[in-house]
Amino acid sequence: MPSGNGAEVAAVNGNGAYGRGIIIFLVAAVLMTAVAAGTIGGYYASRGERGGVLLAMLFVLVIPVLSYALYRTMIAPYYRRMEDANLELHIKQEELQDTKDDLFIKFLGIYDANYAANSPRLFPDRLKDVADITARVMGADVCLIYRYEKKKDELLLAATNGYRQEAVSMVRIPAGQGIEGWVARRIEPVVLKEFAKDGRFKEAPGLALSSYASIYCLPLYVYASGGLMGVIELLYSKSKNFSDEEINFFTTLAGILSNTMQNELLQAELRKMNMELEQWVAEKTEELRSSEERYRTLVENANEAIFVLSEAGDIVFANEHAVRLSGFGKFDLVHKNINDLADPGLMQSLLADAVSGGQSLKNADLRRSDGSTVPVEASAVSLTLIGRKFIQCVLRDMSAYVRLEQRLADRDREIAELRSRSSR
Repeated sequence: MPSGNGAEVAAVNGNGAYGRGIIIFLVAAVLMTAVAAGTIGGYYASRGERGGVLLAMLFVLVIPVLSYALYRTMIAPYYRRMEDANLELHIKQEELQDTKDDLFIKFLGIYDANYAANSPRLFPDRLKDVADITARVMGADVCLIYRYEKKKDELLLAATNGYRQEAVSMVRIPAGQGIEGWVARRIEPVVLKEFAKDGRFKEAPGLALSSYASIYCLPLYVYASGGLMGVIELLYSKSKNFSDEEINFFTTLAGILSNTMQNELLQAELRKMNMELEQWVAEKTEELRSSEERYRTLVENANEAIFVLSEAGDIVFANEHAVRLSGFGKFDLVHKNINDLADPGLMQSLLADAVSGGQSLKNADLRRSDGSTVPVEASAVSLTLIGRKFIQCVLRDMSAYVRLEQRLADRDREIAELRSRSSR
């Protein structure tokens, strides 16, 4: 529009300059004629020729007539045209100013709608704020925002500008049915006057839209990801023609709202995944805690000395029987290596078998805190706790078995001596 007004102003200025040139030329011609008539009259008067003086006076009388004719035929119409052109130009300037004001209002509307859509308020409240702003800026009686539910393939009324607020979250429109469903299915806008007479119109229960005349319905679609978010529509009680500025505003707002609804959907899915993950972690943590409690109960009440070792042999846990058998306190044990309590070569062989996935049984002597030794039977097996690999080493006290073997050996020796004596 500004470029058109510039061309009109240039045309008016060009025509005005041409007209002014002609008028100045004609006025100069009239003045020159008057000067010439006066000069001629003076010449004849100086020579005493009455005929020449009368002729000069006749020319002087004709000059006012020519001037009046020039005014009526040239000057007055020219100024009338200039006034009309100036009036038309003034009207155009006012229209341009109105357009600028309207564009500024639309710009403020876009800013307000974007701020409302991304404010920290709850999402339903944000949608209602957007509906209020859209209805105000577009001068609509009703603004309805529908959210698309992909699983059910239908539109759910998510917000209004206050119209039938009780219908929010209650009205559902299957995709493909009604004007809203047609827009959602085809991803095309609909602008209609007397829309209730259109074959696609279907009254939604609880809304009573047939009493309105004009409708402007747009899909809320994210073209970057190809996702349908919903539909937004405006309703007017009277027939409505939409300007380019209104169409641009409504289309821009639909794009902003589409991205906002997609972000909210992604955040909702992320929150759901986080909740499921937290629940899963809580369940696994409880299972692990219960498992650890059962393991600790079994280990603490076992009749064998049980050590949990790192793969290098460092003691990370020892049960009560290990404390009694070794004579060291728990704090002292967890700062030792299993090689400090038994033959290093023997224990390294035992640990190597466990790390490789095997299991072996070896006899060793456990060094106690007082320097004495206890014969033990050592076994080791690989163990995984909290995602880390450990080695469980079990030491069984063989003192009673060794003493029993010693007694049996002593008895066998006594029997052998008795037999030797009796044979003599």
